[in-house]
Amino acid sequence: MDIGSTVTFKLEEQTFTGTIAKAYTNSYLIEFTSTDPEIVDKYHNKVIISQKKVTETK
Repeated sequence: MDIGSTVTFKLEEQTFTGTIAKAYTNSYLIEFTSTDPEIVDKYHNKVIISQKKVTETK
């Protein structure tokens, strides 16, 4: 997957869709949006997720 790819991932029992902002050796920095104020406060619409837990969306 490349930077700018749209992906889905699970975070705190919820499924989110986001965009890869940066690729690391075994993980991605993903930018996403959420309507849950607790998720926004905790993650600020960015999260690092293992490559194994990310699925590319077409």
